[in-house]
Amino acid sequence: MKFNIGDKVKFLDQQGEGVVTKIINSSTVGVTTDGFELPFSITGLIKVEKPSSTAERLFYEGKATYGSPKEEAKARRAEEAERKKAQKGGPWESSWNKALEEEEVSVEPETVEENGEEPEDTRVSALARSYSAKQPQTEGVYLALMPLDQQFMLRGPVEFYVINYTPCTLLYNLATRGAESFYGVDFASVPPYSKILVESIEREDLGLWTEGVLQCLFYQDESPAWPMPSHQEYKIKANRIGQAESYIYPVFMREKVLLVPILDWAVHKAGNSLAFAGLNREQKKEMEKTDAGKPFVEDKGNPLARYMIKSDTAEVDLHVETLLATRLEFKGAKEEDYLTKQLQVFETCLNQAISRQLSKIIFIHGVGNGILKHEIEKRLKDYPGLHFMNASTLKYGRGAIEVYLNTGNK
Repeated sequence: MKFNIGDKVKFLDQQGEGVVTKIINSSTVGVTTDGFELPFSITGLIKVEKPSSTAERLFYEGKATYGSPKEEAKARRAEEAERKKAQKGGPWESSWNKALEEEEVSVEPETVEENGEEPEDTRVSALARSYSAKQPQTEGVYLALMPLDQQFMLRGPVEFYVINYTPCTLLYNLATRGAESFYGVDFASVPPYSKILVESIEREDLGLWTEGVLQCLFYQDESPAWPMPSHQEYKIKANRIGQAESYIYPVFMREKVLLVPILDWAVHKAGNSLAFAGLNREQKKEMEKTDAGKPFVEDKGNPLARYMIKSDTAEVDLHVETLLATRLEFKGAKEEDYLTKQLQVFETCLNQAISRQLSKIIFIHGVGNGILKHEIEKRLKDYPGLHFMNASTLKYGRGAIEVYLNTGNK
């Protein structure tokens, strides 16, 4: 458990309680009790107030979202000031003890928006879109230290971020390494191409964050190759933190940060993915042959050529990531732009299939929210003489439509 200066604690192996007044190292804190400050191992202490960090609250209270670390830090400073007044005695003492008693027995209601959904984590924000930088970064997962004072970067508080520069939703678990054990710091989910603020750290406390481990789990709606989880240890050298040249403008941020690479997305996906058990190489070759047994040769002048799987059959994958030319184009587009692009490819391929008198064309639309499938079916009804149905669930699941251009061949 993480302790901060001002936390009120109880002792596990003896009677009494005190207040944390000094962070000695990652495993020891100074606790003032009865007017004396003594060192205690954090394993022998327990907080008497509700957990302060977002991760602790999520674990102990089952809540997914709270205010930003900055807001929580402000609240803790106010509580600390009230504690100091209580320690000096006077009218503050009784009111503070009464507040603690009420806090221990009260149950805080879940924070819910008017539509019944929990609000999004306010710590999460999107990465910059196509921000020009002299040192571009590959897609992947990063840790970042961002000085709040961008002019004098070697002084003042530093914000600690987890960067998800991948097309998948990232679920992470972050722990720091202490002298004798690991300490869980935070866990949450981060949308694709987004960052999350883990903590705002005072400069003198940075040493507690320079070494640890980040565990990553990746989620996406559908993929023939499913990325496996990752766990990577990291270590930030003290001399890097103290050198101005260590801070750069990444391609995805508009502030200077000290960037710590954790995972290269392309490398991880290539070497740590669970491949879908589909057709083997020999079966694919057989599918590409004509009825006469000769290999089918693509017509490079035909925009439908890349989708041909037999001489009279095409298979078109309408997933966004397969249609857009570059990953930057994918990140910069809006959701409505995706749908427009998908429908353009659909209509182009369908018209080409009709003009070239194919027997069948298959459109892989995926599952998602069903909007693309609905739009495809609506447009197919405008073509007389076509017959369409759901494609084989054994091969495509529920994410494809088969269109027969000659109903006599269905």
